[in-house]
Amino acid sequence: MKETDKIKLVCDLINIRTVNSNEKEAADYLVKLFQKHGIQATAIAQFPGRSNVIAEIGDGQHPKLGLSGHLDTVHEGEAANWKTPPFSATVSNNRIYGRGASDMKAGLAQFVITMIELHEQHLPKHGTLRLLATISEELTEQGAAFLSDKGYGDDLDGMLFSEPTGVPLDQLDTYFASGAATISPEKLTALYDALNTSKAPEQHFIINSHKGWMSYTVTSHGKAAHSAMPKLGINAIDHLVQYYVAEKALYQSLKEQNPTLGKTVYAPDVFVGGKQVNSIPDLAYEKVKVRTIPELPNQKLVRKLRELVYELNKRPGFDLKLVVDQSEKPVANESTNRLATLLQDSAANYLKEALPLPTIGSSMGTDASEFRRHNPSGEFLIVGPGNTTAHQANEYVEISAFLNMQQLFEHIAISYLN
Repeated sequence: MKETDKIKLVCDLINIRTVNSNEKEAADYLVKLFQKHGIQATAIAQFPGRSNVIAEIGDGQHPKLGLSGHLDTVHEGEAANWKTPPFSATVSNNRIYGRGASDMKAGLAQFVITMIELHEQHLPKHGTLRLLATISEELTEQGAAFLSDKGYGDDLDGMLFSEPTGVPLDQLDTYFASGAATISPEKLTALYDALNTSKAPEQHFIINSHKGWMSYTVTSHGKAAHSAMPKLGINAIDHLVQYYVAEKALYQSLKEQNPTLGKTVYAPDVFVGGKQVNSIPDLAYEKVKVRTIPELPNQKLVRKLRELVYELNKRPGFDLKLVVDQSEKPVANESTNRLATLLQDSAANYLKEALPLPTIGSSMGTDASEFRRHNPSGEFLIVGPGNTTAHQANEYVEISAFLNMQQLFEHIAISYLN
């Protein structure tokens, strides 16, 4: 494919608004594109207007390599914060701007391009390359769960997930200080020493392990009353606030730590309570998303939270309930590192960055958690052309990073299958 056609593919995907919905339009677009190039592809409907995509080339035999990307994006946020229309891709200064440019329509596009270019060369001669494009990664990972339960990831020897793993050079300090990722001190020192020789605007990494995550809701039930007579009611917000203070202290007291992933990360994101200013609220709730580590697995953390709720409910008037909304386990590789070695050995020839794809651990969650449920031994790696503008206004992907990494993936696919 010509470079202009590759860039157009990213732009076409950005122009399809897939904010936690409407993935069917993007799925149908990809299926038609594959069919145009003689590749069998299937859109697998999961919900109305929401479809996953499976495509495959090769002889159906091992080794089998999976290429996984998601079709959905997060919301664009406040439109006034965007300098360009979020769902109308803009090409400017060697960048493609738009919602999903970084997370992860460029990453998905390069997998599609890799499949097409290899098929046109009548490759691979041996082994299997399978694309898995999913819905709803950003919120629920339901697409990955659906495909995983149907066995589409069970037989894969390795999988690449093209989430954004690039960091602009001037953000490296804040990136690692934020807790978003962990890197060994020796590797970080080597990276800074090598920066003087790099002309690339970003440094990309391989994430070879990431935290799990869990979202839960804590609801406080009270008793409504007229605000002129508050003592006749039970303020649900008051009791929820007391729970929140105790919950925060619980997380601060945790000692568990993973050498690669660090500590559990606690993020209370939503607080809701009350309906109007003249009524004592009889209902309030908080929603929390926490990033988990193997040393304090999800089920053990839930037990600690339930014990906290139980103790507080002993107090007069307290009626707290905890419901786990979703739980995803951490992802780590315990077997071969063949795929990571191939990527690192070849990265210098394609990316021209300070270091050739150093490995790190990450706090973010990915579809890898769902595919790991039925594939405990495959080598799962997260690496993609996007960067830290994911989920932000004015999200972009560097065109050079996108094109170079696509060529790297094409090389790696052949090397791995051979």
